[in-house]
Amino acid sequence: MRKLFTIFILVGMMLSGCVYVDMNVDNKPAPGLDFSKFKTFGFKKKSDSKAGLETVLLAAAKSELEAKGFKYNQVSPDFVVLVSFGSKAFMERGVTYKRDAYEYDYISKTNAKIGVVKAADASRLDNTVRIYLMTPEDEGEKTFLWRGSASSVDFEGVGVVGKCLVKGALLKFPTAEGKFREKINVRDCEE
Repeated sequence: MRKLFTIFILVGMMLSGCVYVDMNVDNKPAPGLDFSKFKTFGFKKKSDSKAGLETVLLAAAKSELEAKGFKYNQVSPDFVVLVSFGSKAFMERGVTYKRDAYEYDYISKTNAKIGVVKAADASRLDNTVRIYLMTPEDEGEKTFLWRGSASSVDFEGVGVVGKCLVKGALLKFPTAEGKFREKINVRDCEE
């Protein structure tokens, strides 16, 4: 009985401190852009149907950008931040899923498939957060300055792992360009 109790305590300790989000990150700055001239940022809200989750993800982006030395200024920002997010199921154990929703990708100016439908619930979700930094719209035609995305396959949706995906997407901003693998402890995303 004592061995069983010890095993339960060890498993509990491991699970409480070792919950990670593994993600693929893709950062794409505009060619030749020097981010040292940008000091302030604001937000552009996008989703009315998921306003609560969007607010949480924008707050996570605000925290990450302020940690990098940028100041929040919604009135006259140097650039604005837009966060796009979604979760979708995928093919698993021979079960196919029908795509049912699309989202506009501002960089490629095309609709990207973001949703799927199947008869039973998926056990895992493909979660994605995309972050766009662009010039303020009052300057006329908006210019995209930087784009980052982070995606993971988890048992939880963006509502649970979204803050970690935002942190992962902005982790190497603005210095690194390219594709990366990141692993972030969920506790580090709650700060």
